[in-house]
Amino acid sequence: MDGTDDALLRHLRDGREESWAELYDRSAPRLFRAAWGLLNSREEAEDAVQEVFVGLARARGSLMEVRNLDAYLFSSLRRACGQMLEQRSRVQRSTDAAQAVGSTVESPVDYQAALAALPLEQREVIVLKIDGGLTFEEVADALAISPNTAASRYRYALEKLRGILEVRTRE
Repeated sequence: MDGTDDALLRHLRDGREESWAELYDRSAPRLFRAAWGLLNSREEAEDAVQEVFVGLARARGSLMEVRNLDAYLFSSLRRACGQMLEQRSRVQRSTDAAQAVGSTVESPVDYQAALAALPLEQREVIVLKIDGGLTFEEVADALAISPNTAASRYRYALEKLRGILEVRTRE
């Protein structure tokens, strides 16, 4: 972590108002892109980012334990997105499952649709690496996995994305 992150963390721990605005301005766009990649919904992505910052404000006391601010933020985002996906899953189970499956299959060929077709473990790595701009070390910290596992999931996900996009392009 660079000196700027150390100073920002100190200011956050001290409760300085301007530090929250600085953190939001610096991190919210990357968090939003990552959340949108995981959730495939602009509205839910906005809600997830809001959850991260609300949770961070509530847990200000636990910031003493934070060593990597980006990894902490993206780990929090992952939890918020996971909760939203679980809630979405509960809602979908109560609706017509066939209709939900049919709408996914007929979606247009694009990055978001292809991304949504990946297993969650691979989608998380892709989104954190590409949309979040994290290194494999930071992705590993955020997901509580090894850097090698993060790199492997990334490689497998890219292969699957290529295959999905090739198949959909031919259709």
